Amino acid sequence: MQVLLQVATIFLLMMMGFSAMKLRVVDGRGVSMLSAVVLYFAQPCLVLGKMQQPVTPTLLMELGWMFVLTCVIMSVSGLIAWTVFRSQPHDRRAVLANLVMASNCGFMGYPVIIAAMGEDALIYAVMYVSAFNVICWTLGSYFFRGISAVSPRRIITNPTILAVLFGVVLLCTGWRLPGFVNDALNSMGGITTPVAMFVIGARLVGLRLSDLHDRSMLLACGLRLIAVPLLVLLALRATPLPPQVTSALYLCSAMPGASLTAMQSDLYDCEKEFASRGVAVSTALSMLSVPLLLMII
Repeated sequence: MQVLLQVATIFLLMMMGFSAMKLRVVDGRGVSMLSAVVLYFAQPCLVLGKMQQPVTPTLLMELGWMFVLTCVIMSVSGLIAWTVFRSQPHDRRAVLANLVMASNCGFMGYPVIIAAMGEDALIYAVMYVSAFNVICWTLGSYFFRGISAVSPRRIITNPTILAVLFGVVLLCTGWRLPGFVNDALNSMGGITTPVAMFVIGARLVGLRLSDLHDRSMLLACGLRLIAVPLLVLLALRATPLPPQVTSALYLCSAMPGASLTAMQSDLYDCEKEFASRGVAVSTALSMLSVPLLLMII
């Protein structure tokens, strides 16, 4: 019950963003700026602050499994979706495959992981997001525009990836940043959940009832929100993986379509409005699916 109440708090933050956008307290430009603050500052600070903790060989092994299994889960789900939607025009097919493959594991996954598993579990979600960025800018880009769109530079210059790499150094060496630096990191990282949820809620304003009539979009949302996480949970429970790894992979896989899908569709000029609607629809539907899936773990 406590976890569900915490998730309800997260959704209330989304409704605040929705209300602010609806009442024109903020506009699209303001929401984009808030999103950039989370992406380039708050999330990396949160990651770097949380990765300064005592490390054991067991934890390092678990983090390695998180990274590898995330790559496998995303790649398999993306390729399956690419096959399922083969009858769609190429651009729509690319958007739908990315919607199924990429979950909103950063903006929405971090707060849900903290609510369900505690702050110490955030480090597992960090590894998921690291692998997420690798797959999205390789296989995801390939879906959009072929091999020419694959950009390793976008991977190594991603703020969260850079924070993870530096964090791994701190994790493995036992080095710690000065106290005043960590205070700044923790203060900035602390805005991640409220601002990220505010942004997601604000972007739901453009959602229309007619968007729910698109069968291909609803199928993609069903795969993203129900099929993928349940198959991940069933498959991983048959392995000797620690429960915290299984639960983290399951919860990150249960998040709605990633906002990065809409950003990439804009970058590659590929069904931009359709992608934005897909992210909005899956986010709206996740208000029903996420609380239900949380009851399973």
